[in-house]
Amino acid sequence: MTDQTKMPEPAPINYYYLWHLTALGVVDAEYGSAPPMPPAPDASAARALPDPLITGTVWDAIVSAGPLRPARVALIDVGVSPDHPNLATRLDREASIDLTTHRYGARVLEILDTTTSFDREERHAFFAGLDIAPLGNMGLSNDDRDYLGDLVAEYAASEGVLRRLYNPESLFASHGTCCAGLIVGEPAVVAEEGTPSLPPEGAFYGNGDELRTSGNRNVIPYFGVDPFSRLISIRTSFEDDVRQFIAAFLYAYLQKADVIVLPRGLPDPKHSIVDPKNELKADLELWKNQDAANLFTRIALADQGGPELEPKAAQKGSNPDRPWHVLKQLILAISRHIPIVCAAGNSGESQLIYPANLAADNNGVIAVGAVTVEGFRSGYSNYGEGLTVVSPSDDGEVFNRHQLRLDRLSPFAAQHDYSAFRTREYCYSHFSLLTTDLSGIFGYDHGSDPWSAVVPFGTNPGIGGGYYTTFGGTSGAAAQVGGLCALIQRAYKSRHNLGDRLSGPQVKSILKTASRLDAIVAPGTRKLTADCMNAESEDAVEMAYFFGSGLPNARAAVQAALAI
Repeated sequence: MTDQTKMPEPAPINYYYLWHLTALGVVDAEYGSAPPMPPAPDASAARALPDPLITGTVWDAIVSAGPLRPARVALIDVGVSPDHPNLATRLDREASIDLTTHRYGARVLEILDTTTSFDREERHAFFAGLDIAPLGNMGLSNDDRDYLGDLVAEYAASEGVLRRLYNPESLFASHGTCCAGLIVGEPAVVAEEGTPSLPPEGAFYGNGDELRTSGNRNVIPYFGVDPFSRLISIRTSFEDDVRQFIAAFLYAYLQKADVIVLPRGLPDPKHSIVDPKNELKADLELWKNQDAANLFTRIALADQGGPELEPKAAQKGSNPDRPWHVLKQLILAISRHIPIVCAAGNSGESQLIYPANLAADNNGVIAVGAVTVEGFRSGYSNYGEGLTVVSPSDDGEVFNRHQLRLDRLSPFAAQHDYSAFRTREYCYSHFSLLTTDLSGIFGYDHGSDPWSAVVPFGTNPGIGGGYYTTFGGTSGAAAQVGGLCALIQRAYKSRHNLGDRLSGPQVKSILKTASRLDAIVAPGTRKLTADCMNAESEDAVEMAYFFGSGLPNARAAVQAALAI
């Protein structure tokens, strides 16, 4: 081990369940030597906020700036559970859309009475009024511009459906539900009349008001980065259907979102390809690695649509790349008006996934990597040119010739001898993100239905009865930065009493200026520290290569927005 990896001591395993909010400066807390554990998820333990050491929040600064003006966050993901108690009042159901089951959009209506037919559908024009003229010159050729113009005209005149069927987001929305909680989760308090609502402005801390939960023993007082903003769920699939993604960004733009969050990659057949780095290419030229070189060549052919490996190759005369190019230019054009927050990727590569790799100084695409409470890049987090900022998340084990990162508490760790690696060992972090989960067996935690009084034999009731789960990845990191961007937009609106928003590059600039490369990821004690991952002496490269502008501070970002 090197000196930098030996010191200081690892952060304690017992930790406050909203530790990531303190790391970002959203919540101010004095940890002392032993941060408190999360409260038991029952009514008696959840009557008040769990930690008496909390001394303030960044939300208070915005409250004092002017009237409450929530930001609108468009989450392009697999959907969000509409009934989660910590999300029910934050999700804008009337604006949310499902683009996976209908090309022109679908939405599930609540069944108000038993006489309503379950299979009844109503037409609804989700894209009415769509006009992209304000986007200006998008850098498209005449043919590409005509292609996009025809597509926009088609969607503007289209009709989707309103359905009275079982909501598919109750089954498949685990990832989106986790991200939504990190962005806008709220504590599900009950007002005097018994209806769920947020507490009065300034009632979070310091004024003696008691926060009361909904009475559900499985609900805890949970907070996202900005619990005062609203979320629009734009449900998409993982299919390589380019029209679906074009429609998602067009819809977010139509809804006048203040922030767009894409906590995953898009399957662009060209831009998604990750080219081998020079050091890997050099290894593949060695005779002893000829088999590996042959495998890489065949994989590259498959990724590029080689004719012998692509049964659905485009017919002669068509241009299959055109819609993907249009999507790229559309993302860049929208980002100049609305910040687009993207996950950097979870493959440990020294390059970013698409569309995070579009991030540049002249646009509003924000590429987010993940760091641990130990101050290191998360073991899986992509990094490299274009990375904007980093945010707290969990960790991943690493076994390669450049570093060793082990979960020493795992029972498997003691079964192996790792001394043969003879590489530097970096501290593994046991901290993960706690966030809202899709309840029931389809959630990440596979909990039982929270409303069920009987837990079936052999099932795991999950954290909070299935309402919460541990989470991480650059998805979780991107979701938190999406919440920070919502705070920036909301602060600007509150101070200036405007319905307008800051542009994507303006928000990105504020975020970068409010970030530091010498930051400490609380409650840890180590500053951000580079690690050697994919090349010899890689940790000697400039810090921005691993962390972009660094770890953002919410208070500094909000103050900058208020000062505009």
